[in-house]
Amino acid sequence: MANKRKNGTRRSPMIYTPLAAVLVLIIIIFGVSVFFRVTTIEVAGGSRYTADEIIAASGIQAGDNLFLIDSDAAARRITASKPYVSKVQIERRIPDAAIIRVTESVAFAVVSEGGDYWKLDAAGRVLEHTDFSGTVGLIRVSGLNALNPREGAPLEVAEAYKTQLGFLLDIFKAIEGEGISRDVSNLDITNISSITFVYRGAIDVRFGGGENAAFKIKQLITALADKPEDFKGQVLLDRDDRVSIIER
Repeated sequence: MANKRKNGTRRSPMIYTPLAAVLVLIIIIFGVSVFFRVTTIEVAGGSRYTADEIIAASGIQAGDNLFLIDSDAAARRITASKPYVSKVQIERRIPDAAIIRVTESVAFAVVSEGGDYWKLDAAGRVLEHTDFSGTVGLIRVSGLNALNPREGAPLEVAEAYKTQLGFLLDIFKAIEGEGISRDVSNLDITNISSITFVYRGAIDVRFGGGENAAFKIKQLITALADKPEDFKGQVLLDRDDRVSIIER
């Protein structure tokens, strides 16, 4: 007896593969939208602002989807409203926690504009408006025409002062790198080829031009390494890499 052959079609597995992928994607999207809701928001780092202030500024709220948080937008909101916050990182901790890590700036110098004083960090970012009493312990900068300072924004100057600002920030970086900001005062950048400041309260430093700031600051420290803390005099750094010390 002859075997009967069933007449039918076999469906190729290739037909089901795209459908399976779509179903998996739908399941993933559904799972992400339903689960991973923020229930905990933590703030790490910084002390100037409270955790509640940082969280409110971020715009992140309980119930937000953990994976749909716009980290960049939240960071911009924080730095825009909290001038002393210089850097923000937002971390996601599965299943339900958002961690906001903030780095704060420290007041480093102060510039005046129209009789007002503005604190800056070492990167030239405007931190806050202050009065003269708030300038104590900071590097007072003169000779720079600040243009409408805004808290939380980089210091801006008129076009004619752009070179001065560039030199100033290089000098700031060099001073910060050597950790001597508390020893520097009255930094005059009026003449970019003859910059001056006071060091240790009693040493007049003729810095010369703003080029090679890091090298010159190292020269200054080395030249005074064997001088007592109460040394008074003048240091000339504007003579072709030669350092001259005049005691008075």
